[in-house]
Amino acid sequence: MFQKKVSLLPLLIFVFGGLMLQAQDCKKTWATATAPSGLILRKSPGSGYLDKIPLGDTVNYCSDSTYGELSFDGIDGHWRKLAYKGKTGYSFDGFLEPFQLQFSSDSLVEASKKVLAESDSLLGETSPKPEAKPNPHPYFKGDDFQFLVETYNYCGNVQDIKLKLYWYGVYMDSEIQPTGQLAIRPLNLNVSLSKTSSGSAMEFDLLTDEEERSLFIFGVNNSYPYQEVNLADVLTTIGSRGKRLFPGQEWLLDAQSNLRLSATGAITKAGPCPEVENYTLKAIKGSGSEAVEQDLKEIIGDYGTCSIPEIYWYGDLSGDGLPEIIFVSEQDEQNVFTLLQSDPHSPQHFSLKAVFTVENCAN
Repeated sequence: MFQKKVSLLPLLIFVFGGLMLQAQDCKKTWATATAPSGLILRKSPGSGYLDKIPLGDTVNYCSDSTYGELSFDGIDGHWRKLAYKGKTGYSFDGFLEPFQLQFSSDSLVEASKKVLAESDSLLGETSPKPEAKPNPHPYFKGDDFQFLVETYNYCGNVQDIKLKLYWYGVYMDSEIQPTGQLAIRPLNLNVSLSKTSSGSAMEFDLLTDEEERSLFIFGVNNSYPYQEVNLADVLTTIGSRGKRLFPGQEWLLDAQSNLRLSATGAITKAGPCPEVENYTLKAIKGSGSEAVEQDLKEIIGDYGTCSIPEIYWYGDLSGDGLPEIIFVSEQDEQNVFTLLQSDPHSPQHFSLKAVFTVENCAN
């Protein structure tokens, strides 16, 4: 095989120069991320979300330039401009531990070989790189997910609740100073045996460290970028339109994709708990001949004793650009909360993400 001799010095510049801040005249410091749940790389100091730097990953930053002081959890530091995986942004240096790069001749040779193997090779060969598959739900990094509604008397299998997950609560907008947005806060979740009992079943309380009761809470196995997520307050809309979608009605969920809910059927008995024949509830995206429908009965299952499920909440919780939906099916002995997750990359608009059942503990 024909081979060219390669000078080590320009190769080292190629290896390490690509990792540093490009076109940036500053004193560069190498550091390790020490934030236990990951260090957020922001678009500007204090705002915007670019990426999350996992614990132990390596970055380099401009140590002679500060973009504002910050104190977080008793740690004082500054906003620094840094580079990470081809992205340039800003992070808090209170969770960056500087270190000195040390190389041996062997490590330099190995680094050179790696660059030659993974880049446009100086030997005239190119190794194909596997295509990175985009995460359809960027805010949900892992598969583990739980959804709960705070109750004073929980009679389910308490061992199914995974307290070690990262738990977050979704809270209603302020009535005194409304913002039009729901609030998301990290919280500590605990399960406690109820001091009082309304029936013969063993009852538990779901407790958090927040005084305010949440609309719902969810747990994930990685930290969730709650400060970057904006959830519109749709509770006013749900309250004004009604929680149930009756036959002949449509409900627009997302204007950009024209994603909507549509109901058909015939009401045979009106009232707070209506009776309906041939009731169907479909999610439809698009319009005309390009419209794609999905029957939600296939994933929700039982709509409850009232034949029509209630819409409890909807919003883009997963970060895929489309809203998730929470339905409630009312039954005689229990209420079943079903969270459907959207997926813009699938012909099935929604899939079953989580189910939480609130039983009547008095029976």
